[in-house]
Amino acid sequence: MKNRRLVLGVLFVIVAAGLVWFLMSSDEKADQPAPVVVSAPELEATSESQRVFRIDQDRSTARYQAFEEFFDATVGSPIGETSAIAGDILIHPGNPEDSHFGTIVVNLESLESDSRMRDSRLRKAYLESAKYPEAEMSFGRFLNLPESFEKGEEYALRLEGDLTVKGITAPAVWDVTLGFDDAYLRGSARTQVLMSTYGVGPISIAGLLNTRDEVSLAVDLVAFDVASGSELDASADRQLASAGGSGSDGPSFAEEILPILSSACVGCHQPGDVGAGNWSLATAEDAAEFADDLALVTRLGYMPPWKPGGATPKLRHERTLNAAQREKLQQWAAAGGPLDVAPSTPVLPSEADIVQVRADLVLGLSEPYQGTGGLTDDYRCFLLDPSFAEDTFVTGFLLEPGERRVVHHALVYVASGDARDDAVAAATRDSGRGWECFGGPGIPGVGGVIASWVPGQTATKQPEGAGFLVPATSFFVLQVHYNYETEVLPDQTSLILQTEAADEDLMALQSVPLIAPVEIPCSDPTIGPQCDRNHVLSERREAEGFRAAIVPSLLLHLCGRNIAEFQEQDGPTVTSWCDISMRFAGQIIELGGHMHTLGNRFSLTLNPETSEEQLLFEIPQWDFNWQGRYQYEAPIHVTKGDIVRISCTWNKSSGEEQKYTTWGEGTQDEMCLSSLTILPDDPANVPSRRSGLLQGFRGLLDSGDDR
Repeated sequence: MKNRRLVLGVLFVIVAAGLVWFLMSSDEKADQPAPVVVSAPELEATSESQRVFRIDQDRSTARYQAFEEFFDATVGSPIGETSAIAGDILIHPGNPEDSHFGTIVVNLESLESDSRMRDSRLRKAYLESAKYPEAEMSFGRFLNLPESFEKGEEYALRLEGDLTVKGITAPAVWDVTLGFDDAYLRGSARTQVLMSTYGVGPISIAGLLNTRDEVSLAVDLVAFDVASGSELDASADRQLASAGGSGSDGPSFAEEILPILSSACVGCHQPGDVGAGNWSLATAEDAAEFADDLALVTRLGYMPPWKPGGATPKLRHERTLNAAQREKLQQWAAAGGPLDVAPSTPVLPSEADIVQVRADLVLGLSEPYQGTGGLTDDYRCFLLDPSFAEDTFVTGFLLEPGERRVVHHALVYVASGDARDDAVAAATRDSGRGWECFGGPGIPGVGGVIASWVPGQTATKQPEGAGFLVPATSFFVLQVHYNYETEVLPDQTSLILQTEAADEDLMALQSVPLIAPVEIPCSDPTIGPQCDRNHVLSERREAEGFRAAIVPSLLLHLCGRNIAEFQEQDGPTVTSWCDISMRFAGQIIELGGHMHTLGNRFSLTLNPETSEEQLLFEIPQWDFNWQGRYQYEAPIHVTKGDIVRISCTWNKSSGEEQKYTTWGEGTQDEMCLSSLTILPDDPANVPSRRSGLLQGFRGLLDSGDDR
């Protein structure tokens, strides 16, 4: 039955996608690109110790991977590639700072996928490759350089640069691996960009077949030493081909593939988990069925999804694969995904690589909640009573949405027992379960957040001997943001808590919220009134009330910023930041960040623009679908008065639907939020109230008049 459903599903997708692509182009004999030769600026060595490697076009490939959706379901991830790529790389083994990539040029007219009609349509209607035949990658500085480059070693680096497509240039950060020997350099570069940045998408055909805005780009290259004029010999060809082939039995699934899946994949792809919507890896048979897909997404760097990067200090539970692991998956897939275990063998997460919490207390909605659909963004609060007769520590949690398709995010606040009557009254006044709480729980006595869920987040367990203190008689307020843009479904979110009785040996963690303004002008401010800030805020005040309309200006005031700073930023992105002073000393245990779908880059920096500057956390390429709470391997100490800068970069909207975007709680609005979990040096010196920024923010809101 399972195979029958799969076959029917595949047939439906093939017929539907084929029909749509046929309608896209009446030319059944779509043009096929002729082989081309591409050239790029050449580099020259300025000393005998420098080496220039030139890309071998016959053995190098540039590719894209897009993600197609049909009736809101992902049905394919087409890949287009070309070998028409040229460029030089200069390596200085003894002084890596002098090493750099030259301009890499890719001919776009020669891109080919599995559909000639798709290729023709992409070139003509979206890339406009007749007018803009080439894309250019120009690179700036390497990050994470070693002290020297050694022959025979492979290095994982990051490379900042610019990507130019259709005459539009925008910054891009690439994950690079490279290694070289006496004659050749072999390397790869991976990044993810937005089609909208370059005016090539997202692509929508007749309202049926669409692409996501995100597109993955990859370059796999082999380059020869210019000084020796070498051409690849047969041994090099054999080395390049060693990633697999139909004649190989492939690696052992039990000994080589299963450990990779258990440590980096299965934690998200078990039935019911966040990745199971794409495919489930419950058994060895499931893995074999998706062997080619596993090889593809890992080769492109799209999976496993681990977004922190740059100079972020070492984090726990990293989901990353090294080059050897990726190669094993390629070899196994090329051999046909053979199994040396029973197909029904369970594929389970490695206990060392997955966070597990005890279910000491399980709370949740006794009955499902379902909105009416009258609100696209429905913020709903629910009273959860743990019935703690004594002070209790929460040392771990798992907040589990019942219906991920409509849950945008969820937060759990601690509320004083004195506020219980207010919560009951709020729920009684409101029709339906719980109460509407757009902007916050809306009752007095609500403290900090002790648990949360955002797309991509799994269980959280605090370090031994520490947790969040919940005073006796307190209760929880569960706030869930439902988004009904596509459908209205019932949800029954649950909260699993690991708890400990309060005693002298347990330390109370403190949550420090960080927040920054959001001001995102249109790419073209003259397109219409929706690109006028005052017009947007006036509409918001009418639709959502006075408080929602004053938040953007209030955040500017609290962070000492002004509107002109944002409107004067040129280019396809805009950046905001806010410097916040720490009110007590302690160890940063855990942190994270939150933006919405326009997010481009997120970072936290300690004591910026000083000699003590240190990057605390960075997500170079934001992905709303993969967020989380991240814990350091070694906590970072902060002192009272230290400055933490929260910084967010967003992509400006483009096209006819662009608008001026400000801070807001709707899915189509934006945010710039973070939270630090800190273990105080001296609990007696921790202020009893929340940070000054949030204190002022909440105070001004509460004094507002909803007229």
